[in-house]
Amino acid sequence: MRRSGMTSTNRRSATPPIKDGPLPLMRPRVGTGLWKSYPIYIVLLIILVSGCKEPMSVERFVKGEGPYTFFVDLSDSTATYDFEFYTRVDAPLDSLRKLSALPLQVTWTSPSFHVFREEVYMPLEGRTTFFSREVRAPYRADIQPVEPGPWTLMVRAEDLPEGFCGLGLVVKRNRQ
Repeated sequence: MRRSGMTSTNRRSATPPIKDGPLPLMRPRVGTGLWKSYPIYIVLLIILVSGCKEPMSVERFVKGEGPYTFFVDLSDSTATYDFEFYTRVDAPLDSLRKLSALPLQVTWTSPSFHVFREEVYMPLEGRTTFFSREVRAPYRADIQPVEPGPWTLMVRAEDLPEGFCGLGLVVKRNRQ
């Protein structure tokens, strides 16, 4: 006598139908679970580890009329560093045409509190739109600090043009 899975009187039963014959052997499925997606985990691990490196460049922007103070980490004694200033001037187009260069008094303070001063001129030529000008100007290139560690850079600007938004600093580390 064969058993049927469901009888006509018990159609709402959740029991599966009963089959005659031997039970199938239960074997684990090969290539499933963690081992099947193993290459994906390797790729994700490589991405995560490579993302943990220290960045090669850092940008900081200080709004306002100054003085502008930047804390610069020059701890890598085997690297050289490039520095670049950037700014934005929001003013009418007539005022932007008159801009040429901005004098900056730059003061470096070493980790042992030695002070170095200089005056540089930041050219105010750059990408101009109808109401603003964006300027990026190289400051120093391939500088190796005399003393590794955290340095302080303070910049004062006199005679700021109308609409001067602030001053930014880009520090790029170069590996040797």
